[in-house]
Amino acid sequence: MSFIDNLVSHLGNFDIEADALPSLVPAVIAAGVLIAFADGAVEPKELKEIDDEALKYLMGDTAETDDIHRVIGLHMSNFDRDPEYGHDRALAVLDDFASQAPDDQKEIVLQAALHVARACHDGDLTPPERNSALEVAKILKLDPASHGL
Repeated sequence: MSFIDNLVSHLGNFDIEADALPSLVPAVIAAGVLIAFADGAVEPKELKEIDDEALKYLMGDTAETDDIHRVIGLHMSNFDRDPEYGHDRALAVLDDFASQAPDDQKEIVLQAALHVARACHDGDLTPPERNSALEVAKILKLDPASHGL
């Protein structure tokens, strides 16, 4: 299952208001990409396996689906250019999100990112992924222990 398939599957389990999705989904993508790319085990090509129908269901609008494709492409480009640059840009997205988001959305971001990252590796996080997850929790001002970190 691709990164995006896992993301859509996980977010489908939450009751999320449609007006929250334009800021929530990019934050989840940034956090998930940050964790999944931490040890270099996830190929950027895996992120291209986007199921348009699932994204349309999630976002409910073709234009917003295009925005999600653009966000994913930007993250891929950033990590392809330089892993450190990609890391810093993903952190910047999370920092912007954290400054405005309610606590329940911050929880969703971390939970979804952990779910997606674990699914990409069929199990537990690697030590570098765990370190990135701790970094995400810190930016979101969440208790890592309450998320199994």
